[in-house]
Amino acid sequence: MYKRPMMIFGLFLVMLLITNIPVKDEPVFFMNEELPGNAIKELDLNLGQEDLAISFLELESGEATLIQDNQGENVLINTGSELSAAQFKRQMKIFQVDRIDTLIQTNIGKQFTGNLPWLLKNVEIGRIMVAGIAAEDFIERYHIPEGVVKPLEAGEGVELLNKITLRVKYIEERQGKGKGGMALNLQYGVHHFLYMGVANGAADKAIIVDGSLDAELIKVAGFGHYFGTSDALLDHVKPEVAVIFKKEGYRASEEVLSRLEERWTEILKPNEQGIVMVKTNKKQYEITQIPLIKPKVVYK
Repeated sequence: MYKRPMMIFGLFLVMLLITNIPVKDEPVFFMNEELPGNAIKELDLNLGQEDLAISFLELESGEATLIQDNQGENVLINTGSELSAAQFKRQMKIFQVDRIDTLIQTNIGKQFTGNLPWLLKNVEIGRIMVAGIAAEDFIERYHIPEGVVKPLEAGEGVELLNKITLRVKYIEERQGKGKGGMALNLQYGVHHFLYMGVANGAADKAIIVDGSLDAELIKVAGFGHYFGTSDALLDHVKPEVAVIFKKEGYRASEEVLSRLEERWTEILKPNEQGIVMVKTNKKQYEITQIPLIKPKVVYK
C-alpha cells in the first residue's frame, strides 16, 4: 500500500539531485562582501584557451559591449550614455577591466561615447577604431593623442585578440547625427555576430548585396528603430538571437519586434533582463543572462 508514494518520493529525490548538478564552465560569481540585494561584485569567467566572452552590458541608456579572452585582453564596443555612468563603471569593475586593448566606436553620438571621457582619464586604451569619415571630428572632440586612432573603411578587415576577424560591412556617409555609423561582422570560428550601428535601408541593402551571411546573433541598430532591421535583412542573415539596447525615452519599434518574433528570433534586452553574455568557442556558443542582482541561464 506504500509502494506508490515511495516511488513518487524516489522520483522527487532523483529530480532534486539532477537540478543541483553544476553546469560545466558556467561563469563563477564571487560575492566578496555583503552588498544590498546580494549584488555581484566580481566575475571569474572561467574561460578556456579557445573561449571568448561577449557581454552586452546592462545600461539604462546607450550601448556598450565587452569582449574578453582567457589572456585577460579586452575589446570594448562603444561606451554607453553618460546617463548610465554608474552602471558602466560598476560593470568595468565586475569584469575586472583595467586596460582596454581595443575600443571600437560604431557611432560617435552621445549614446555610444558618453563614458569615453571617463575611460580616457582612468583606463589605459591601446587603440581606438572609428569610421575614417568621422575620425578627424572624433579626435578633435575628445583630444585623442596622435597614433591612437585607427580609421576604418568599408570592406576593411581587422583582427582582434588574435582570434576574431572584424569586417566593416557598411559606413554611413550621409551628413547628420548618424554620419560615420558602422555595421560590423565579427567572425570567430564558424560563428558570425552582426553588430549593426546603422538603422536604415541602405545599410541593410549593403549587407545583403555583399553576399551570404548567416549570423547567430544580431545587435539591432538604432535601439530598435523601425527604419532598420528590415524583413529582407532578417531573411538574409537568419539570426537566432537579437540584442536590443535601451535609449532613454525611446521604445523599440513594435514593427521590428514583430519581424523578429515572426522568425522565432530570441529577443534579449540587457536593460530589462541583465547583462547578456555570449560564451563561445570556435564551434559552439551559449548565452547566459546576468542581472546585476541574480544570475540566470536563459538560452543555450
